[in-house]
Amino acid sequence: MSIKNSIIFFPLLVLLLLSGCAGSAPQRRGGDYRELQWPALPTPPRITWVKEIRDFEDAGISKGFWQRAIELLTGEPDQRIGKPYGVYVDQKERIFIADVGLALVHIMDPDKKSYTVIGGGLRTPIAVTGDDRDNIYISDAGTGVVYRYALSGGKLQRFNVTALDRPTGLAFNANNRFIYVSDTASHQIVVYDLAGNERYRIGGRGTGAGQFNYPTDLFVDASGRLYVTDALNSRIQIFTANGHFLKQFGRAGDTSGSFARPKGVAVDSDGHIYVCDALFDAVQIFNDNGRVLLDFGSHGSNPGQFWMPAGIFIGKGDLIYVADSYNRRLQVFRYLRVDDPQTGAPLPAPGESK
Repeated sequence: MSIKNSIIFFPLLVLLLLSGCAGSAPQRRGGDYRELQWPALPTPPRITWVKEIRDFEDAGISKGFWQRAIELLTGEPDQRIGKPYGVYVDQKERIFIADVGLALVHIMDPDKKSYTVIGGGLRTPIAVTGDDRDNIYISDAGTGVVYRYALSGGKLQRFNVTALDRPTGLAFNANNRFIYVSDTASHQIVVYDLAGNERYRIGGRGTGAGQFNYPTDLFVDASGRLYVTDALNSRIQIFTANGHFLKQFGRAGDTSGSFARPKGVAVDSDGHIYVCDALFDAVQIFNDNGRVLLDFGSHGSNPGQFWMPAGIFIGKGDLIYVADSYNRRLQVFRYLRVDDPQTGAPLPAPGESK
């Protein structure tokens, strides 16, 4: 890519990933929001609101006496989330947040009551994922590099051997142990083994099946299928673990089931597909055939509302983590399965109608 084209493209990438009106972060609000649910009563709930996370204390990590004393003397402020984009939660329930506003990655470990950050060298961290060797991977759209960081104490190292134009979305496939990277500027998904060697590429620019127009967010489900947010084609594309096209759904529009500014994509344990839309300020849920089943969220700063939702991740227990970018927080929801005692009317299974 030429220098001239890079200068033109980077503002477009910023608009694509973080477009919206910036503003000051809202304050925490009082009240009990634990009964927030979708659909609204009296319909049995399928999605419930759990909590919001603005800093490590919201994740259940408290400061010790000496840490508080040092901060009192040094004037060091609390490390709050700045402008989150990507979110990932591993099997140990550690929370990783790619914070493009602060140019770092937050690591919150509620089990060990620890909080750390990865910064120093990151310019525009967009996505974060992890492998089965206790490494995490960070895409940096500003440097064109995917970094690997060993959680056992290693340093930030370059992962990708081949050059990337603007890496954004990331996903790890535990079945073939490949790392998938959205190279948004080249309109391709680049696939690497864990040694950082490129194995193959998926797609190219276009509107046909298996082609992309600025792909961004990625997700790999339990079966190994790859989900791609094809942003400017206003659709989600689904591939096999080996990169073969399976299906697609979505269209541009402002009605239910269509996309205006699709971003994060994720899949729950029943195979329902969740897509964040930054213009709608909502998350839409689809079945495997692309039929919209439910949406939740609206514009605002209260619990259950969004201001530019970006990345999404679904972890253990069907907890749904949404990066609420301009509200400077994560919001956590829960999908209630068929056998959950709180609901007797779950979302239709994939392939069924509403």
